[in-house]
Amino acid sequence: MFINREEAGKRLALLILKEKELKNTVIIAIPRGGVVIGRVVSDILEIPLEVLIVKKIPAPNNPELAIGATGSDGVVFWDGDIVKSLRLTKKDKENALLSTQEVIKAREKNLGLKLPDVYRKKILLVDDGVATGSTVAAASLILKKLGSQKIILAVPVIAKRTKGRLSKYFDKIMALEIPYDFSAVGQFYREFPQVDDEEVSELLRSSRINK
Repeated sequence: MFINREEAGKRLALLILKEKELKNTVIIAIPRGGVVIGRVVSDILEIPLEVLIVKKIPAPNNPELAIGATGSDGVVFWDGDIVKSLRLTKKDKENALLSTQEVIKAREKNLGLKLPDVYRKKILLVDDGVATGSTVAAASLILKKLGSQKIILAVPVIAKRTKGRLSKYFDKIMALEIPYDFSAVGQFYREFPQVDDEEVSELLRSSRINK
């Protein structure tokens, strides 16, 4: 159990310090909660912080259920089992994908973001926790497409079953807690407030000034 994202970030940074080689490394945080974690890790390890917006693709008529995830560059990760179980048509998937990418582009414009420069760099992909893994899987595909050299997923908590499924997407997965019983990321935090785009912007702005 973590007190809040800041405390989780400090503990995660200590875990990452066990990595022998952190030169030519960039922290890529997934908004919104992941940016809070990423900022703390960035400050402690003195590693540049960047952001990659990746969003879950909601199922038609059930926005709480993710059928995949995507980023603005067009890379898509589909959860094949869920797509099959819902018997979604190609048109269903196209419509869901289009609306999700429109939201991503609007958020990138609002935050003043562009795709990070990760060519031949080692990546620490950071979020506040991983439940199903669709978002970080899509992020991995995007980062590989952008030419990253090595990708390490570093999170405070990840579901045990998900960790096994994600192993093929990452060179290494680092986590402080790997529970079998996992309902939602928030259950592992005493304080888990919503993070808005204004807070994300301020975290990035002050981080860039400090660097």
